Amino acid sequence: MSHHRHEWTHRPEAIETERWACGECEAVSASCIVTDTKRGLHATGTALLICDGCLDYERRVVDDIADALGHWQHQPRSLVPAIRYDRDPSDGGGDGPRDGIAHPLDVIEVLWSWAEMFAEGTSRTLDDHDHAGEVIKGALMWAAHNPEASAWEDYRSEVRQLRHGARKVAGLLPQRQNGPCVHCGGQVVRDWADEHWQPRTGTEPEHRGLSDVLRCTGCGVTWGDRDWWMTMNRQSLRTLPEARPDHLLTLEDARRLVFPEVPAPTWRWWLMRDHERAEAGEPRMMPERGHDVRGLALYRVGDLAALVQRRADDTRPGRKAG
Repeated sequence: MSHHRHEWTHRPEAIETERWACGECEAVSASCIVTDTKRGLHATGTALLICDGCLDYERRVVDDIADALGHWQHQPRSLVPAIRYDRDPSDGGGDGPRDGIAHPLDVIEVLWSWAEMFAEGTSRTLDDHDHAGEVIKGALMWAAHNPEASAWEDYRSEVRQLRHGARKVAGLLPQRQNGPCVHCGGQVVRDWADEHWQPRTGTEPEHRGLSDVLRCTGCGVTWGDRDWWMTMNRQSLRTLPEARPDHLLTLEDARRLVFPEVPAPTWRWWLMRDHERAEAGEPRMMPERGHDVRGLALYRVGDLAALVQRRADDTRPGRKAG
């Protein structure tokens, strides 16, 4: 019996378990239920509705949560809380984290809600020896084949949020740096963990703790140290209005890094006046062009530069710029 690599051809009109046919033999296959941007529409290779690769990855997501929580260390609360000068602005303010996850128990509680739901769907009786993650992993095949009963897409979305939250409470998430990448506009970070999401605990000082190297999560460019990155950042960002007027950035980055001559109150005034224009049905001068990963509004550099140039124009009416 000969074996070969199947060359699948999609047949959307066929029945569910035969949506793909091999061009070199009589084999047929179902479409995998996982069709995200990484995999796209693809065959499972069998009559099952999830392929082995996607099923293994879904199990690894659950394992990643357990691994991250294993690195959590309890930090006693001080009566006089210290000032965090390196605080990640994406963590939210005094009302708690935006994702509602501040402790491993927050992650475990949500995991158990899914474990109980999946156990009910598979007629499994839970006992005190069961672990939420193992229950979920054991029911993933059922969940993929019963997407409505298992709320499959909601589960996949939330379990990834839980993985992110687990890494956050364990102190594994990269530390965001103020200011975008000068090459692609992406987020620049310093790492607390290695590429396998394990704490940096090397034998050499430069391989432990927070990395000295800065990297862009978008294009992958790295800088050897923060001083060099800040120097390059300032030089490149100052040229943005002329070189890349369509570049997007937050008002905070615009004020600190591109237009430091404009006071913060001026930016607030401009933004308030622009919202008043919108309410009056007039064209806006600095409309939002999207949001960054922290949810902060992004603005086009060219729009902001036009306001700054108008402010510096000696012929304009009103109070002159300092």
